Amino acid sequence: MAELKPNGRLQAPPEFISVISSNHCARIRISDIEIIEQEGRRLHVITPDRDYSFYGSLNSIVTSLVDRAFYRTLRSMVINFDHVKDITGGSVNFVSGQSIILGRNAINKTKRAFKKYLMKYPPYSLWDPYQIMPMSVFESSEIDTDEGSKSFDENT
Repeated sequence: MAELKPNGRLQAPPEFISVISSNHCARIRISDIEIIEQEGRRLHVITPDRDYSFYGSLNSIVTSLVDRAFYRTLRSMVINFDHVKDITGGSVNFVSGQSIILGRNAINKTKRAFKKYLMKYPPYSLWDPYQIMPMSVFESSEIDTDEGSKSFDENT
């Protein structure tokens, strides 16, 4: 969502974050980020292609991620639901093949948030394996097999 500047103009949210360290400088597209992890004073920004490490704070980057598909799983970790393949057991699996393991409370909260995220993008299924499945389209009651009814060939 665009922010209103003091001069009354709308400002679009940023598309990139800048990474500056002693070894390299880079611009990372926010939509490419899978995981952002704080480890002490060091920040790791993980994309499908590369892992960027630099000194910084997670809170300074989180402000750029508002109104996007990012979720803070832990105080020191943010994940991008756009890159999550599935959540099974205690791990979050990404499309790129990476996975992270979370504790019981964190994984339960992440699963609930991921379900809300998925409900925004139909078609979705509320499939319950213990629920009796309705008849399929081909087994519909509209097809009458009694002798008194005419078949499709007889109507033509």
